[in-house]
Amino acid sequence: MRVYLSSTLNDLGPERQAVKEALGGECTVVESYSADERSVRESCLADVAGCDRYIGIVGRRYGFIPPGESFSITELEYQQAREHKLPTLIFVKDDSAITLPFSDAGTEDRDPKLIESFRQRINSGADDASRGVPFKTPADLKYQVLKAYHDLSRRHDKPLPKRIIGRPYPGLRAFSTTESDRFFGRDAEIEALAERLIDRNERFLAVIGPSGSGKSSLVYAGLIPTLSERSIVGGICWIPVSFSPRELGDDPFQPLAAALSKSFPDQNWRVPDLTQQLRTHPADIATVASDALGKDGAAVQLLLFVDQFEEVFSSKVDESVRSNFFKLLIAAVECPLMRVAVAMRSDFYNQWPQDEPCIALLRSGHFPVAVPGPAALEKMITGPAQAAGLTISRRLVQRILEDTGSGPGALALAEFALSLLYDKKDGDVLTETAYTAIGGVAGAINGLAEQAVTQAEEALQQDAQVLDDEAISRLFLAITSVEQRDNESSGALAVVRRRAVKGDLPGATLILAQQLVDKRILVSREGSNEQPAVCEVAHEAVFSHWERFKDWYARYAADLALCRQAEQAARDWDRSNDQKRSVLKWGWERQKPAIEALRKLNQLALPAHDADFSDSSIATWQTLEPQLP
Repeated sequence: MRVYLSSTLNDLGPERQAVKEALGGECTVVESYSADERSVRESCLADVAGCDRYIGIVGRRYGFIPPGESFSITELEYQQAREHKLPTLIFVKDDSAITLPFSDAGTEDRDPKLIESFRQRINSGADDASRGVPFKTPADLKYQVLKAYHDLSRRHDKPLPKRIIGRPYPGLRAFSTTESDRFFGRDAEIEALAERLIDRNERFLAVIGPSGSGKSSLVYAGLIPTLSERSIVGGICWIPVSFSPRELGDDPFQPLAAALSKSFPDQNWRVPDLTQQLRTHPADIATVASDALGKDGAAVQLLLFVDQFEEVFSSKVDESVRSNFFKLLIAAVECPLMRVAVAMRSDFYNQWPQDEPCIALLRSGHFPVAVPGPAALEKMITGPAQAAGLTISRRLVQRILEDTGSGPGALALAEFALSLLYDKKDGDVLTETAYTAIGGVAGAINGLAEQAVTQAEEALQQDAQVLDDEAISRLFLAITSVEQRDNESSGALAVVRRRAVKGDLPGATLILAQQLVDKRILVSREGSNEQPAVCEVAHEAVFSHWERFKDWYARYAADLALCRQAEQAARDWDRSNDQKRSVLKWGWERQKPAIEALRKLNQLALPAHDADFSDSSIATWQTLEPQLP
């Protein structure tokens, strides 16, 4: 890409350098100031005509007027760019930043009316070009050039869209980095995120919004592909490394180490060793990044993306581990080779640590995300359909919009319904008949989940087995966790997803889980030598729209809360010294309600009376103990 840079020289030298720095990498900045047998006028205008774009910087000097001409070289270059219809960007220096020695009014080289007329021409937009962008300093100009050039590239360089291959709608799961071609409706948010990382050079982003607002997809299918597309302009290659804090257990350092090892296989890191190193010495993340990027470090940025960040605040994550994890994030942000982005549910906002470094981190990168409005949601419906060559009637689009609404989880529900609608398409047409058959937006999750239950029952019947309440309850226990939304022990609890290890699920429960995976209600990940096979809900909207789960949770919410309290007390006891343990230890009368809650959650019958025990809870505990992890 050849960019012609036009300006007067003596007054705008630092500004010209700022533009050249902004357009480093693969952009060639053309300047007509080398030896040439042609006249200045001829060489300059020929160079403009041979470029792909034109950038002009205008101060308060008009510049050299060739013999026989009425316009200066600078204005002639501008006219040449317009005649050849080059994409044009103009930047105008603010009068408050110009001193008399660098203006025609001060030097009297030219009539000040000439430069005033040129500036008015630029700012009028009469030449069908973008108006001049004001700036004051070279640094300010560099920022403005980057921003404007990115916008220009997006408008002029985007290739004709190819027809997408595969499913146009992801269902309940988040979009992936390879699905940006079917990710619509979030242009403003994508641009704002990219601007903060590229143009403003910010180092931390906290994408925070309610469950179902599309935070993960915004980063995976929006921000990350955009950074890749714009790497040519900025001369920076972005390497994303993403993970969720509890995808491999209760230690967030383990999935971090696994993600780093996968992204940089040539480093031959052993995941357990790297986990231990980063957990013990969080500041070593800078050294790890330097080793990974090597000699390319100056032209590469490692983007660390922590998805489902609220998992860090789980009661099962050790407090010291959580503290060190935040220290690692701060060290990563301070490392010149790294940027950090996190996606977090807004109902966990109050769990963020309140020490000054962590508050400063959040303050620097806070980026709120709302549930998409009707206009954005319409693009999310129609955009992928058009890209896939599908037809969807205006009436059906309106019906989906009305059924979706704007409440929590609305986006996930719409995406799931559209995914089912795609499965039932009539040729290349998404039909209202199919939409009615799946139960619309509201009934899609519940209907498909119940189909999975029925199919699991049928599969078990062939082997003379049954899918009873115990098997279903065990699955719900395995995929569900309750966590506090704030730091108060009496605070409200939130239902969050949990990864169930498939090998820990009993036979009937595992068959149900597999049926739910087949219906895309759950998603699964195959195991390896270091990682067990797991499954989890595709989206937390399942918890609020599967009636069977809602009934189960309503029945056992108090028991779940009590068990969580007991688990937390046990962890506190394990972490304490002998002096504190006597205070933290629960007496038998306090243990009995927790044992009863566990009995109900595990669907155990009341034990028969045993003359050897004066308290039935003792017999219950003897039955429970072998089944507990």
